[in-house]
Amino acid sequence: MCGIAGYINLNNKHFSIDWRLLQQVGAVLAHRGPDGAGVWACEQRQISLVHRRLSIVDLTDAGKQPMTDADDTVVITFNGEIYNYLALKAELEGCGYRFKSKTDTEVILYAYKQWGIDCLHRLDGMFAFALFDKRRNELYLVRDRVGIKPLYFSLQAGILSFASEIKALWQLPWVEKKIKPDAVSHYLTYLATPAPMTLYDGIYKLPAGFYIKVDKQRAVTFREWYDPVAKAGKEKFRDFEDESFCIEGIRSLLKESVTKRMMADVPVGVFLSGGVDSSLNVALMAEYTDKLNTFNVSFADGPELEERAWARKVANHFGAEHHELIITEKEAFDFFDKMVHHQDEPLGDSVCVPLYYVAQLAKDAGVTVVQIGEGADELFCGYPMYAHYLDMHRYWNLSQRYMPAIARKGLSCAVSKLYSQHSNRRDLLQSWADGRALFWSGAVVFSELSKRDVLHNGIQHEPDPILEQMYPGFPQSLDSYAIADYHRARFLTQDPRAHFLKEMIYLELKHRLPELLLMRVDKMAMAASVEARVPFLDHKLVEFALQIPQKFKYRNGVTKYILKKAAEKFLPHEVIYRKKMGFAAPVTRWFKDGSYFKSYMHDMLHTKNNPWADFIDCNVVERMMRDNEQGVYNYSYHLWALHNLMPFI
Repeated sequence: MCGIAGYINLNNKHFSIDWRLLQQVGAVLAHRGPDGAGVWACEQRQISLVHRRLSIVDLTDAGKQPMTDADDTVVITFNGEIYNYLALKAELEGCGYRFKSKTDTEVILYAYKQWGIDCLHRLDGMFAFALFDKRRNELYLVRDRVGIKPLYFSLQAGILSFASEIKALWQLPWVEKKIKPDAVSHYLTYLATPAPMTLYDGIYKLPAGFYIKVDKQRAVTFREWYDPVAKAGKEKFRDFEDESFCIEGIRSLLKESVTKRMMADVPVGVFLSGGVDSSLNVALMAEYTDKLNTFNVSFADGPELEERAWARKVANHFGAEHHELIITEKEAFDFFDKMVHHQDEPLGDSVCVPLYYVAQLAKDAGVTVVQIGEGADELFCGYPMYAHYLDMHRYWNLSQRYMPAIARKGLSCAVSKLYSQHSNRRDLLQSWADGRALFWSGAVVFSELSKRDVLHNGIQHEPDPILEQMYPGFPQSLDSYAIADYHRARFLTQDPRAHFLKEMIYLELKHRLPELLLMRVDKMAMAASVEARVPFLDHKLVEFALQIPQKFKYRNGVTKYILKKAAEKFLPHEVIYRKKMGFAAPVTRWFKDGSYFKSYMHDMLHTKNNPWADFIDCNVVERMMRDNEQGVYNYSYHLWALHNLMPFI
């Protein structure tokens, strides 16, 4: 795992490469790669590549980057892991290529030389990289299938600049830092700005499964090279009607996925909550090694989230060396400024706090690579919230189909009065009355109605031609739900008969997973110089899971039914079927009974000439804080989202 950056001049106007500036850009990414640094640049072609190395595979100097092929015709700066690189290497050696290192990076170079950019479909792993072909004078910027690794870019001043983190772009004198007002609105809804947007005007994140091509005329084009629904469906549909087929398929693919993610020349561990997902990782990793380290973090002021006993039970069952850490609100608060620094743009999920601490716990124990359970709940219907949506969906559709719109609107108006303090419920009623879809995201904090209260009416937005190029017809307004509708429409074009849960999963794969859940994992783990791997998001497992019928994922009131059945071969029954708790921080307690976060937010609201007052109605936020503290309504997650936003504005 590493940090990458660079730029290519798209103008005819020539300028000199500033090597000191490039080293400065690399220094900002040092936490992503503390084991080495490199810069490659070509004055004639007006291009530079920067790399910071975290040594995982081939710890020798042969793995230094940016890396060129033997003929010096292709150069790459790479962040990630290619799990099938040994098989690809053997195939390429059969084609006559010779390798000077034992790295997966070099395999990408020769895979590109052999198969061109279509080599992406042969790569099995997580990655973001920049590859420059000197022969064709072409540059490619690539993000992996599911969006496990981030890649940001800018096209300001006629220069395509890119980096693993936004903060590296701020070092470039031609990159301007300016808040994008509509992105503020979308963040408040989704807790992360939807790709390709970021919080900043003119700064973008490459969506999952996309690449950018800069040709020899310096024309920039965008291409979606992977879509999980388009790739799924090769197996016979009738096979997935057999429960045992689904169970055995999950077991086989998950075992393969976990095993290949053990690939490393450094110690590998696992973040262990004691839930079914992380426990499955432990069980399958234990078949591969007898030197397994597990890590758990909990909160001194969050007994309702306590899972230490379960984590210990699983670790002991599989003979792992277990490590624990307990943190307090003060420690979480002391970390807040550092958290904001590493986030680059707000990620309104309090799980960022424990993620960093458990990653640092692993690093302190000498473990550089960890496996985590991210993605299992999304693919297999693990959240109780998903079950509520599924239970509601039938009645939602039937009532919209057979009840006249005027009747729905009248009923909605009458019932909404009962929910004066529940803006999300009022918004749900409004969506139902308007004939809109039920599901938007697994994380919706500020509804459209509640945003009208907290955001100033004067917020304006301007059309962005880059967004239109990447996603033709992409909604460019303050309506956050329209973004989900855009991806839903694209999904239904590909799979018009899909069950509702598959539609939900697709929407999560397009936004919440890559831009919130995986982004928080990348940012917080890399802040501790730790690489996190996600076996449940192996693309083969994702494609298989998308074909499993809804009835096998949520059955007889049991969430994640089919994954739990698959787990019965590996885990004790009590671990599989215990009540789900979820990995979280006690923000409800912090904003009601705590001291530090409440005081900090109060001080920020009363700062003279505060810049966020241009976007946010501070009086409304004050009222939310009072109502939350007095128990009128639980606004803790709304307050955390605002608390996380304010330092960026």
